[in-house]
Amino acid sequence: MLIYHPAYDINHSIYRILLILNSSVHKEFQWDLLRLMDFYLLFPHLLKQISPLPMTVKSYKKLINTLPDAYESMLNTKRILFELEPIQNTAIQNIMAKDLIDLDKFQDGIVSRSDTALPDELAGRLQADVIAGEEWFRFITNELPALEFNGKSGLKQRSGLMEYKYDT
Repeated sequence: MLIYHPAYDINHSIYRILLILNSSVHKEFQWDLLRLMDFYLLFPHLLKQISPLPMTVKSYKKLINTLPDAYESMLNTKRILFELEPIQNTAIQNIMAKDLIDLDKFQDGIVSRSDTALPDELAGRLQADVIAGEEWFRFITNELPALEFNGKSGLKQRSGLMEYKYDT
């Protein structure tokens, strides 16, 4: 039996990354943070596992708790993020090949849109995407990047999805 999931679709990953980049009030992201945001875009119900939720975003706790749980079982979320990495890497390489990402900044681990315009049809689809209007999506794209990412009290540690012990 063949089962499709957007997590393993490179084209869907390209779309998600572009959706985040074009929808956020932030213009630059650490690559690992963008990967984590993409993960939460795929599995928004897992936002419930960020613990403790920083005080600056406690007002979103009620919204996060109302997100419905997924049908599929997610026993090892850290493993899922690990398995997503090659797909996300391929997606960002495809975006860079189209000159939609600033290559100089990416060499320093920062993802930022370049001045190259998106094709009109794609730009229209990104603009009209109903997901971008959801409050949980705005939380992921606008609030998560404003939080501390590295270290003992950072998003890496709070999410439990990434190693933080060796952050500088």
